[in-house]
Amino acid sequence: MIELPTAPVDRAAPAGARPPNAPPRGPDLLGSGWLRRLVRWRHARLLLQVPLLLLALLIVVDGFTGRQLAPRNLATTTVWLHYRGLVVIALLVVGNLFCGSCPLMLTRGPARWLKRAWDRELRWPARLRSKGLVTVLLVAFFFAYEALDLWASPWLTAWLVVGYFLAALAVDVLFPAGTFCRYVCPLGNFNFALAVASPTQIATVDADVCERCEHKPCLHGRITDTPDREARWRGPDGALRYAIDGPRRAAFVPLTEVVAPNGSGRFPGCETGLFVPTVTSTMDCTLCMNCVRSCPYDNVALRWRPPWHEVVRDGWRHRGRRSALVMGVLLAWWGMLNAFAMVPPFFAAADAIAGALGTRSGTLVLAVLFALVTAAGAAATLAAAVVADRAGGAQRGIGAAFDRWAIVVVVVGVGFWAAHYLFHFLTGAASIVPVVEHFFAYRGADVDPNWRLAQLVPSRWLFPIGAGLVSLATALALFATGRIALRDFGPRGVLAMWPMGLFVLAVAALQVLVLGLPMEMRGTLLGPL
Repeated sequence: MIELPTAPVDRAAPAGARPPNAPPRGPDLLGSGWLRRLVRWRHARLLLQVPLLLLALLIVVDGFTGRQLAPRNLATTTVWLHYRGLVVIALLVVGNLFCGSCPLMLTRGPARWLKRAWDRELRWPARLRSKGLVTVLLVAFFFAYEALDLWASPWLTAWLVVGYFLAALAVDVLFPAGTFCRYVCPLGNFNFALAVASPTQIATVDADVCERCEHKPCLHGRITDTPDREARWRGPDGALRYAIDGPRRAAFVPLTEVVAPNGSGRFPGCETGLFVPTVTSTMDCTLCMNCVRSCPYDNVALRWRPPWHEVVRDGWRHRGRRSALVMGVLLAWWGMLNAFAMVPPFFAAADAIAGALGTRSGTLVLAVLFALVTAAGAAATLAAAVVADRAGGAQRGIGAAFDRWAIVVVVVGVGFWAAHYLFHFLTGAASIVPVVEHFFAYRGADVDPNWRLAQLVPSRWLFPIGAGLVSLATALALFATGRIALRDFGPRGVLAMWPMGLFVLAVAALQVLVLGLPMEMRGTLLGPL
């Protein structure tokens, strides 16, 4: 008998509250028409991945062979200007669409072939089954971005893209599918953290259908044709239930049992180990829609939800727990440092540190600034959380206080990342037209790029837009602070919410101050209009 892993079950919620695993109640974004039929098509994800793969190829070609001027090269403009802006727009408007269409996952085909040839699959080390490694990779990524001026180097950007594809291929060959997305990919985990405020979440259409389902294909995958290896187990009625297909696990569901047919063959399940009835958050959800396609009962929905749904319900409890919160909090502070590195006070601070250390090494100064911001941000977050817990009457220690309040700081970080990335996107989004024209003109085409195309909106709009996003995130964080305080402390929550609320307002004021300073116009040839 073959036993397949199942997803963990959430702990019970406090009395009188909806259980933590209760799905959002909003309408199904997929509906019941053409969009659902398109998403359930077995090649739906490929339809989105191929254009991005072609773009990645153009990025590599222009990065290696094109003109090494950042604002005129596809590598630097698309990666550091357009991609980042479109990511935050997608996250705020729909969800983690870019992970769903990630061309890196097209390495899965070659990885499966190499894995069969190697005939081995290693287990990901238990000590690395958290967000610890990817947090280290994130800080390395942000540090390299500033230390190496990646935004200004098409050549290095092209190597970064190539390295990403090779890393995804190597991890998928050596370890189970989904390991790279969940434990290694910095960009994916950045998206997971920011998706905490996304307006959609994978959920069931009818929970009773999932209760009766024996196969769990949304988790394990589904095979409707003959499995490559002989099945080892049959159900009580004698019907074939599960089979091992080489290194992949999948539920064998005969076509006669498929209530909502969407083709035959192999349909992968969730490669990051999410079981639809127990999904509590967007953490580790790449929005690949494998669960939608693999479900033989068409019982998976993409539901609208209020932006505070995940924040006030401890949605990350089973997806990294404290390590995920640490990653989210540090991202909030690194986001502020990332923007601060583009304004005049940063250079004054760097000069002061260089003078104090007696060094001319910009790398060393940058490392010191990263360490100082990380330590100060973590200390301030812990202090606010502990004071809030003490005001509420809790006596469980620093760790428990951090677990309770850290998500509030993550929300504040989401707003600032969105404001910062949109600032750059709005200053240069239209430049994609002349940059593409220049790609062909540089290679002999009779094209005259119009380099006057750059900003989407007048410069006077940039600060109000950024400050508005920060204000919306601050309002969401304050709302979450009140809900968490009243949820966990009852009447004393009125006292507990004040320390964290004041901390949120102080951080928001600092963010608005940074946004109001003159900022480097990276990735464009033109100054403000």
